[in-house]
Amino acid sequence: MDFKYIPDVGKEIRYNRIINPSTDRMVIIPLDHGIILGPLPGIENPSQTVKHVISGGVDSVVFNAGLAPRLYKEYMNKCGAIFNLTNAVTEEQGITLISTVEYAVRNGADAVSVQIQVGSKHEQHMLNNARIVLDQCSNWGMPVLGMMYPTENLLAKNGTDAILHAARAGAELGFDIVKTSYTGDSISFKKLVDSCPVPVVIAGGPKANSSQQILSMVKEAMKCGAAGVALGRNVWQHANPAQVTEDIVNIVHHDNL
Repeated sequence: MDFKYIPDVGKEIRYNRIINPSTDRMVIIPLDHGIILGPLPGIENPSQTVKHVISGGVDSVVFNAGLAPRLYKEYMNKCGAIFNLTNAVTEEQGITLISTVEYAVRNGADAVSVQIQVGSKHEQHMLNNARIVLDQCSNWGMPVLGMMYPTENLLAKNGTDAILHAARAGAELGFDIVKTSYTGDSISFKKLVDSCPVPVVIAGGPKANSSQQILSMVKEAMKCGAAGVALGRNVWQHANPAQVTEDIVNIVHHDNL
């Protein structure tokens, strides 16, 4: 008898809702900043922000779990929904669980996300958060995006190796997708992609000085083999969020390099 691998069908279906299945790449827009930074310009009206990025062709949007159900009419059947299950309000490095995988399933999530700040004094607590979420996701067939960021202290100590370490750690922990910072140059980022055996998406970081700066970063990352991007304020704080989303989609999915 031939034994064939049977995929986790639920997980595979959900995963293909947060990416573009025809390219296996993804344009993700995080809108989860409001819990720790408040109503920043660009996300004062999250419903309107969602409309902008959907019109630009986004694949999926990240929400804090509690906000997502209040916006479902805007994104339902238009893009994927990733529920962020970890965050903080005033202590940025004190990331903790704010929801559960079961809540995400009940409210129609296509994936969930977890953040770990590598090198933080709270790293052990964040690793435990990840353990809990990954265990729950294995029961529910839910994809997990791991947001893996080295702390400023670790970056100062180890340079770009800290970003490579964070990305690889995300794969080792069992995340389906790893989100981390662009290393700043194609040589080190190619090394990161080659040494991380799961899809890697780049974070946008602080607001860039120009659209060209962010688009150039996206192009370089895609040339190095990135699976896509997860850009927040560089999209929704742009003068034309829909247009810059479309520009990014053309790079990621249509090789407009």
